[in-house]
Formats: sequence, C-alpha cells, structure tokens
Amino acid sequence: MTSIAAELRSILDVIEQPAWAVDADHRVSYANPRVAALTGHDSPSDLLGTDGRPGGHPGARSRHHAAPSHRCGTLTHADGSLLHVEWSLVPLARPDGEAAVYLFRTSAGPSGATREPSPKDGVPRALAAQVCADRCRTAAGSLRHGAQERLASLLLGLSLAREQLGGSLPSPGARLLDDAARDAEEALAQVREVTAALYPGVLELRGLTVALTALAEQWPVPVAVFGNLRRRLPDAVETHAYFLVRDALSRAVHGAGAGRVRVVAELDPDSDPDLDPDLVVTVSDDGTAPGHGPEPAFLAAIAGRVALLEGTLTVRHTPEEGTTISVVIPVPY
Repeated sequence: MTSIAAELRSILDVIEQPAWAVDADHRVSYANPRVAALTGHDSPSDLLGTDGRPGGHPGARSRHHAAPSHRCGTLTHADGSLLHVEWSLVPLARPDGEAAVYLFRTSAGPSGATREPSPKDGVPRALAAQVCADRCRTAAGSLRHGAQERLASLLLGLSLAREQLGGSLPSPGARLLDDAARDAEEALAQVREVTAALYPGVLELRGLTVALTALAEQWPVPVAVFGNLRRRLPDAVETHAYFLVRDALSRAVHGAGAGRVRVVAELDPDSDPDLDPDLVVTVSDDGTAPGHGPEPAFLAAIAGRVALLEGTLTVRHTPEEGTTISVVIPVPY
C-alpha cells in the first residue's frame, strides 16, 4: 500500500475536503491534515492503520468497496464521541488489490447538531456545481461581449486611421501605429484564448460532444472522441464534464507522455429505466502510470469536480493498456 500512499499524497493534500486512502483491508494508509483536524487528532499519522470504514458503511464486513458513492455515516472522534459526516467513495482498482479514497464533510446528525458547523453545510451540491458553472459562463460572457468587442473596435479604429492618414504620417508615427495595431491583435487573440478556457462558446451552443470533438483537435497527439449523447444535458453537468476531460487530457499528454488518447462520453445504457441515465465519461491513454510530475494536480482537479457533482471516479493503470480514468455523473445530480 506504500506505493498507493505515495501516489495519493500530493492529491489528498491539495483537496480542501478531509480525506483518507484505504487499502484492500480498509486500513487507512494515508490521511490528509484536514481529516486529522476533523477527528480531533494531532497528526494524520494517528489515523494510519485504523479501520477506514465510516460507521453505517453497508459493506462493513466485506473486503470489497461495493458501496454507494455518497452516504451519511459516522466517524469516531479522538475523544470517543461520534462525528456525523457525509462521505463519498472513490474506488481505485490496482494490480496489487482494490483500494479506495474517502472524501468527508460534516453533516447534521439525528439531533441536528454537528461538531464543526460550516456555512457551506446544507448547501446542495447541485447548487454549488451550478454556481461554479455560472461563474465561468458569466466571466466568459463578459470577456466575449466586453473586452473582446472593445479590442475589435480598437483594431478597426487603428485600421481606419492608417487608411485616412495614408502617406502623410511621418515614418516614426507610422511605425507606432503599426505597433499599436499589432499589440491590439495579440491582446485580442489572448482574450479569445482565455474566454475559450473559461467557457468555450461551442459548448454553450452545440453541447458536450461537439465541444469535446473541438477540444480533441487542440492536442499534439491523436485524440479520438466517441459518444451517444443525442440530447443536451444540464448546464453544470456539461460544463464540469468538459473541464474534467480537459484536465484528463492534460494529465495524459503533458504528465504521462501519452501518444494517443480515447475519450468516450455516453449515457449509461445499464441505468435504471425508471431513472435518468448516468453520464459516463472515460478517458484512456497509453502513457505512464499516474503519480509523477504534474499529474497529481490534474487528478486532484478531476476529483474535485467529480465530488462537486456527487459522481464516482475510478483510475486504473496496467503496463499493457495504460491508464483509464472513468467518471460516472448522475443526471440530474
């Protein structure tokens, strides 16, 4: 389990939520400082080797992680009292056995009391995800319809000035005008890049599949995109799914040195017919194993988005097949 702890250390340490990793026997192998503080321990090392299953875990007598992704339960505080928490399970399939990461946040118990009240407690995750998506779209809209339009107007004005002045402008002045036009063109290009990074227009107009296809063309390696999405999904789902795929591509290309990547975004055909189907996003690459260079930061970003959408994240790697990141997002979540 040491190798798993080494891979997850930098990820768990940057996650704002209390979290710990467990091995196939559900023993805590690594805990971040936030979960130590939550449970009243002086150091995360106090938690190592303890049973990592929250009270109320439906698989408490099983070695397998066949639990729902998001549940309520209890943790034992250092003083012996029970701490009511909500937790999400992120399974990690490994060649040396099944492991998992638990992400915790405090919740009201039967009496309605919590040990660490927070203004964020009680705020629906769906609302938080929507607020985050709205901020990206609003910022992109301000750039697209504000700064971008003003820069375009500036370029037009500079072009008209050059035409009207013609040869009457002294050489130094003409060069200054040319330099100003060039700077404005470069600024406009940068604004467009930032706007696309915040919220690409194609995502808003055409939906997730078309946006992912356009995203695939931006990488120096072949990226194949497949999917069966024939309808638009909720805005927050499309937004976060798009950005988690972008982070997964960054991890694969810049972190793992992948030579090819395959992206699949589809509605789960095995979902309960009486419920809305889940969105399943899979990013597979032929790169190196996770846990090196900038990869932990990308994985942490992906894990954060998945937790916000109350989805599940699975990361698998084999030397023969490479790395596969699978995300299941409830729709509506």
